[in-house]
Amino acid sequence: MNLAELTPESLPALGAEAFRALLAETVSIQQEDRRQNAILYYQPASAKCQLVHESRAKVVGVGGGNGSSKTETALVELVMCATGVFPESQRHLVERKFRGPITARLVVESLTTTLEPIILPKLMWWRWTGVDAPGGARGHWGWIPKRCLIDGEWEKSWNARLRMLRLICRDPEDPERVLGESSIQSMSIDQDPSDFASGEFHLVIHDEPPSLAIWRENEARVMRVDGRMLLAMTWPDDPSINVDWLYDEVYEPGRSGSDPTINWFELWTTENANLRQDAVAAQAEKWSAEIAGVRIYGRPIRFSNRIHPEFTDGVKTWCFACDKGVVASPDETSGRPACPACRSERVVEYNHVVEFDVAHAWPTVFLLDPHPRKPHMFLWVQVSPADDWFVVAEGKCSGDPVETRREVERVESELGLAIALRLMDPNMGASPSGARREVSWADEFGAASLACDLAIDSEVGRARVNSMLKPDPDTERPRLSIHPRCRDLIYQLQRYSWDDFSKRVDKDQKQLAKAKHDDFPTLLKYLANSEPNFRFLKSGPPIISRPGTRRGAY
Repeated sequence: MNLAELTPESLPALGAEAFRALLAETVSIQQEDRRQNAILYYQPASAKCQLVHESRAKVVGVGGGNGSSKTETALVELVMCATGVFPESQRHLVERKFRGPITARLVVESLTTTLEPIILPKLMWWRWTGVDAPGGARGHWGWIPKRCLIDGEWEKSWNARLRMLRLICRDPEDPERVLGESSIQSMSIDQDPSDFASGEFHLVIHDEPPSLAIWRENEARVMRVDGRMLLAMTWPDDPSINVDWLYDEVYEPGRSGSDPTINWFELWTTENANLRQDAVAAQAEKWSAEIAGVRIYGRPIRFSNRIHPEFTDGVKTWCFACDKGVVASPDETSGRPACPACRSERVVEYNHVVEFDVAHAWPTVFLLDPHPRKPHMFLWVQVSPADDWFVVAEGKCSGDPVETRREVERVESELGLAIALRLMDPNMGASPSGARREVSWADEFGAASLACDLAIDSEVGRARVNSMLKPDPDTERPRLSIHPRCRDLIYQLQRYSWDDFSKRVDKDQKQLAKAKHDDFPTLLKYLANSEPNFRFLKSGPPIISRPGTRRGAY
């Protein structure tokens, strides 16, 4: 008899001791089933992990902090596709991802220090990986089900000499039906690139970034069979390590959406429900903001020298007592989020990219950056009665000033903007617009009925923008908000950085901004230098009268 066969009538005759034994036996059977079929119980560690599984891109990049579940996510993707066993949480992906028995390649950092002691145990059904004791909630048994091993034995499936893992591929709709055999070849990034120059693979998983030469060889291997590549990595925190090719070829296209065949995701350690987040917060507090950005949020070290480091398009936490962004953890007494450094509960979540409605009664400042060889770029920023900024729209136009004015009028008409001030880049605005040196860009736009004042080009503006990015103690939200439609501004703010030395880290930071991704952030600097004031923009300058003079006396 088992619990499923037990009825109310048979319970009294069973007896207490027999019932307890039956219950213990049932629990033991359930635990053993979970152990042998761990992947069936898989739940992504965070919502972003699920986005990785949902992706249809040919190249998927996952930049994750340490312990963010990036490797687990990649391994689950590999096991699902190779075995045909899809967890209940991923059953909807069968038609999209499953193509029958496959050949796959797993590229790790080292065969001796990574593959054997770390990666393979995550696949063995009888091995436990996690924070809790075996069988606990925070952890998992090995991902490959026992029934997908040759004769159910790891020794018959794994060939250590060839570093080849053979797996039984089953029909996702009928697990008893065997479709064939999948294979997973294991290699490492310290091998010679020529070692990768053979074979055809439906799926290539990279655990940590390979060299460009290895990446190129793997591109050729998946190309022949319309395969996919997945990269799970933590960015190196040493700026002397060359990952520029990865940044340019995978990271930027994946983040910007410029190449639909590439996706990039960032997994945060703070969002992994399987970790002790109080310990994560304590360690993050000991690291510098640059190292925490890499180790916790999975961001490239190239962003550690951002000019506007507090800008974020995701939810982060601010401590008013420390006056900086922190990784909050629950307070031991109250259970509410608290700063790990000062233990203050005066913390708030914030995000600069938010949805909001256009306020037709608020004054709007139009900012223009003209260019002779690339599109003219412009922003519209509304100023609230509290003198907060709301970037409502952005634009680009490759045409002449007349075409630009038409595009500007179209946007202002659609959004119903009340323009109180127009400002232009003073450097480009005063420069010649063509062969005639006496005619400037300011003159050209003025003649096209889009006259703009020349802005003030002072470095003070950048510091003022950073002040606007901080959450206000009274409103508990940033004083600068950006509408999600302003994609180019968001993209550039995430990348606008100081021109640091890339190789020699023992030199002081340069106090010079890179002339890249600077167009829209510089327009915000011009806005800050103008010190926009709601009452001034709305009503104009105040009337000044001398004491003792009657109005209308002159």
